[in-house]
Amino acid sequence: MNLVSFALRRPITVLVLVVAAVLTGLMAIGRMPRDVFPSLGVPVLYVAQPYGGMDPAQMEGFLVNYYEYHFLYITGIEHVESSRFRARH
Repeated sequence: MNLVSFALRRPITVLVLVVAAVLTGLMAIGRMPRDVFPSLGVPVLYVAQPYGGMDPAQMEGFLVNYYEYHFLYITGIEHVESSRFRARH
């Protein structure tokens, strides 16, 4: 059966199907979550700074202290913590 001939013989049926598809799309858009990122219980900020050629003690002395010092001037930060991670080769 040709789609055009079906639409010409039953215009009300085609109209109802089109209206149903449009309403279904509008309902789906209305119920779709708008946030790309999931909501997390506690807001946390992680800063990773890879810097090749330094051992962890030098990294702590140069970079970690610099970041911790500057994070103290941001309002709303309650806790600053640093840890050492060794890269696996």
